[in-house]
Amino acid sequence: MTHPPLPRWLAPAALLTLFHLLPWLQWDGRQALLLDLGARRFDLFGLTLWPQDVGVVLGLLAVLATGLALFTHLLGRLWCGHACPQTLWGTAFAWVEGATRRLLPAAVEPLVRHLLWAAIALWTALTFVGLFTPVGDLLTRATHGALKGWELFWLLFYAVTTWGNAGFLRREVCRTLCPFARFQPLLQDVHTPRMLYLAPRGEPRGPRPAGLGGVQARGRGLLDATTAADYVFRAAHPTLSGSTARFAADRLGDCLDCGACVAACPLALDVRDGPQADCLACGACADACGNVQRKAGFGTSLIRYRRPHAQAGQPWRLLRPRTLILLGLLAALLLLGVWRLLG
Repeated sequence: MTHPPLPRWLAPAALLTLFHLLPWLQWDGRQALLLDLGARRFDLFGLTLWPQDVGVVLGLLAVLATGLALFTHLLGRLWCGHACPQTLWGTAFAWVEGATRRLLPAAVEPLVRHLLWAAIALWTALTFVGLFTPVGDLLTRATHGALKGWELFWLLFYAVTTWGNAGFLRREVCRTLCPFARFQPLLQDVHTPRMLYLAPRGEPRGPRPAGLGGVQARGRGLLDATTAADYVFRAAHPTLSGSTARFAADRLGDCLDCGACVAACPLALDVRDGPQADCLACGACADACGNVQRKAGFGTSLIRYRRPHAQAGQPWRLLRPRTLILLGLLAALLLLGVWRLLG
């Protein structure tokens, strides 16, 4: 028995809810997670760290960074596509934008959209600053107009930053500003999964009359990998390949060339042109293609999250040079941390 996939909005909604609840969690009568700048103490769910414990904090950050690198190496950019703060708030702002454009007249839509964006940004800033000063007191001072100077500055700073990054710079942050986005290609190899287009089934692409069925239903079957790659290259580089050959409707692949995958992508990438270095692996293109394919009666999506070697029919290898290096670094950091805590 197959189960339908979980909706893509579930993970962002759960993580955003968790973030906004964090400052309000209590542990032994104190805020569970609080970097109290005034008292110079860091409360972490019952563990209290003082300034002399800065090495522990740096070590924990190093372990988390190395763990993220290993996670990305083995499973791809799932962090970027489903858990990164830029993705979470960008998704929320995009949802608000889509809802207001569908439901409101064009004359008032921009005003309402920006008011909702501002409300989300302000509450986000309050939550974030509430991790550095007791959030209950912060909210009381904010509602009474009695904020301290530094609190007001950081509230406005993080509100404007959230509003700008999630509202206007969604593509630019992930594509050009994020340092991890520039670093992550070094972590990937042919065994790291990514969003891939099933060219042997989809090519040659193009619109066709309804009712023809997919390539399997009409007996055309899958193309060989070389021919499919040639069609992909011609579609991606029309100036180099010259005019594209025309095919009878019954010889076309399952790709309708509708552009739904590109329209759904937060970075406007076309995964059909080959693996994209900027792809966040959010799965929006696969969902959009799947909807089109099901409506056309062709079957499942032409875009899958899988390993390039699996796409080519090659076996999977768990232990590779990058895997061993990252595992060794993570083990060394953990051993150093245990030695530091026990020593």
